[in-house]
Amino acid sequence: MRRSPFRSGWRRVGAAAGWIAASSALLGNAAAQVAPVVLPRAAGQQALAVRIDAGGITARACPAAAACAPDGGKVLAVAPEVAPLLGGARVVPVTLADGKRLAKIEAPVAATPAGAAATALGAGGGSWVMLLAAPLVGKGTEPIVLWSGWTGVSTGEHGEGRSDAVVVEPLGSGSRVLVGQLRDDVTICGRPALVGASEVDPRTMTLLKGASFQNLPLEERRAASKVAAERREADAAAPAFRLLRPTAASSAVGKRFAEIADGDPKTAWSEGKVGAGRGEFVSLSSADEVGITGLGLRIKPTEVVEGGAAPRTLFVATPERLFQVSLPEDAWLKETAGYEVKLPEEIRASCIAVVLDDAYAPRGAPAGAGDRGAPSAPEVRVTIAEITARTAFDGQGPAALVGALAGGGERARAAAALLARSGPEAVEAAIAGYDKLDPAGRQLAAGVIDTAPCAVQIPFFTARLASGAAAAPPRRASRAAPPEPDPELHHARDRIRRCGRAAAPALAEIVKGGAAAARVAAARELALVAPAEAIPALLDALAGARGATRRELRAALALAARSERAADVVEEEVQLDRLRARPEEAQLDLLRALGPSLGRVKGGGAAFQALASAASAPFERRYLLQAPAAALARAGEAPAEAYLRASLRKDADAHVRLRAAEVAADVPALAPDLLAAASDPEVRVREAAIVALSRAASAGAKLPAGAPAALAARLASDPWTFIRGSAALAIGAMPAAPAGDRALVGALADSSPEVRRSALDGLGAHRAVAHIEAVRDRAEDKEEDVEVRARAILALGAMCDASSVDLWTRLALRAKAPMGERDQRLGSAALAALGAVHPADLPARLKPLLDKDTPHGLRETARAALSAAPQCRR
Repeated sequence: MRRSPFRSGWRRVGAAAGWIAASSALLGNAAAQVAPVVLPRAAGQQALAVRIDAGGITARACPAAAACAPDGGKVLAVAPEVAPLLGGARVVPVTLADGKRLAKIEAPVAATPAGAAATALGAGGGSWVMLLAAPLVGKGTEPIVLWSGWTGVSTGEHGEGRSDAVVVEPLGSGSRVLVGQLRDDVTICGRPALVGASEVDPRTMTLLKGASFQNLPLEERRAASKVAAERREADAAAPAFRLLRPTAASSAVGKRFAEIADGDPKTAWSEGKVGAGRGEFVSLSSADEVGITGLGLRIKPTEVVEGGAAPRTLFVATPERLFQVSLPEDAWLKETAGYEVKLPEEIRASCIAVVLDDAYAPRGAPAGAGDRGAPSAPEVRVTIAEITARTAFDGQGPAALVGALAGGGERARAAAALLARSGPEAVEAAIAGYDKLDPAGRQLAAGVIDTAPCAVQIPFFTARLASGAAAAPPRRASRAAPPEPDPELHHARDRIRRCGRAAAPALAEIVKGGAAAARVAAARELALVAPAEAIPALLDALAGARGATRRELRAALALAARSERAADVVEEEVQLDRLRARPEEAQLDLLRALGPSLGRVKGGGAAFQALASAASAPFERRYLLQAPAAALARAGEAPAEAYLRASLRKDADAHVRLRAAEVAADVPALAPDLLAAASDPEVRVREAAIVALSRAASAGAKLPAGAPAALAARLASDPWTFIRGSAALAIGAMPAAPAGDRALVGALADSSPEVRRSALDGLGAHRAVAHIEAVRDRAEDKEEDVEVRARAILALGAMCDASSVDLWTRLALRAKAPMGERDQRLGSAALAALGAVHPADLPARLKPLLDKDTPHGLRETARAALSAAPQCRR
């Protein structure tokens, strides 16, 4: 069939309104005329003369039969944004059904140059319209402005746009004129629909509310597939599922349009317009996965409907199809009659609309002349009690539909769509049958369960989380490829997070008593969705946890504790009476989980002191308290600082001293103590202290005056290579000082290449040009370790050693055809140094490396050197 003229661009309400307004030129019974325009007298109505010029709109009503002219008439005011449009306005005379007349004045925005009106309305489209008429005989001499406003101009957000429209519809020997609204959210399955319409009443020349209008285009109605409904003698079994859901209606008595598909024969939808309600409609959503083979209709509800009447014909519309359904009898006379509509072919659509056409007149109601025998009494309400979709699944219960989900094919997807629209029983069936399905069926069943409220979803998805986590393979080594994500587990997490805090009780139960892997998975989700509820639950769980499970639970506790939503609960938990009621390991875990934020928690210092001051504290407690002590010391807690200092200097266990050195780097007041620890008899303590000093220096902390000398001594004499290397790095991180640089130069003779590399890095960082010859010697020594030479080249680049530019150029070019890894490493270091110095002729030096035959990585490194910002003055 031919497509509806509404089909293209219907979403632009303005475009649809323009189509309807433009149709008046075709449907009206007079062509546009040049001003002035005279509408002759009609039976019971005066004549009207209209002129549009630069002065505006002038109109005059003439009671006499003599010639009527606008001269001396009334000048009709228009808004300032309308005045510029009048130069392109036109007057269209319209003859109404009883012979009376009105003038439709239309001023399109597009007919004027860009100006105030165009700016106000947006770019193009839309018209300003006035409906103007002469008064009835004996009703004065003032012209009547029936309506004026903008048509085809949409306002509101996308999907909620609205615009006014004026429609001139042929009716007998004349026309009827309607004013209504087009809305994005009320359509006939995509077709624009005039709603809230008022009609010009020829008897009073006023706009009467409650008019109906057949929005379906005539051409589409003529091409509609014809279907006859058949009466069924007994009520058909109600399907277990309601596929159709009402979404909008053009009108409804009491706004009760949802009752057309609520499954209750007592209730009904009744259109709320004057007369037969031709064109009134209800739009219903469907699922395009489900094929619809027919429709079940029940017309008369068991509840009394004042003025109720049955449709004679109606249309069933989808976005692509239109069916005209005729009922074989006046169904209002058949108390409980039902009717079956068998469609000529199965349809699949996300939207179905029922549009009224002709109707049977109720008893005692006069037939409306000119309305093809349809009732016209104002109290008539054409009614439909129930509409039901017929599908291949009729007669099947929830359990059968859940079984049909297996395989995930077309039929399974249709079953899932029905289940998803069918309420609590369908969800319960999906949950009950979930484990019996294959993976594809489970995925569909999970989608059905997603439609349930969180109170129903949570028990199911938390159970899936627990079972999925318990069945997951253990984590692999860090270098191994991560395992493929489990779709069921991923979906369960997603739904739990969507439900948020409502999932907390169920997750807490798993944390309390689930298998180890399930407890860990639930702990992470609990910390995310409900951090305040997570903290007491995790502290309880930590008391009996061991090994990897305890570490994971503590990580979840740390995640929850960092949330602002948990701040009040954290403060409660660190209060001494609450804290002491928990096992010591849980107390320690809470302080550790708080991390750097411990110093901001009211009562955190007292909680730390309660644990730190206990006599004969075991090793584990002393070791684990070092990080909380550092956090509190950074916040200015003097007792915590004293505790950390004592641990660093006096603790009998080297492991505790090492841990104290590691965490003390961020406590500036402990720099002297770290310097003392750099000479600790235990080598690992020395290393931790030197690394901490290096971190502190890199962060800009001021180190004690004796730090360079002490580190130089370590660099010169410590028997351990890694200590000497760490000392060189620490000296390099400190501000440059002659003594420190001399120590670094001395380390260039160290037997360990690692130490020599670190010393060169320090000299480069200090830009120690006083020792440039020593660095150059390392760079040019062909017997030297290749990485030491590379570090020397980088240091020379930092020192802006222009004399080495030729050497660097040769090394860089040699990397284009390297003899081995040595040439590659030295070439990349040389390019970095060239980029730092950036000699004026650098493009010429590196030109050979930009050729296509240069290895890609080297070519990109050369380009990076060329684009690098110069670090040296020329």
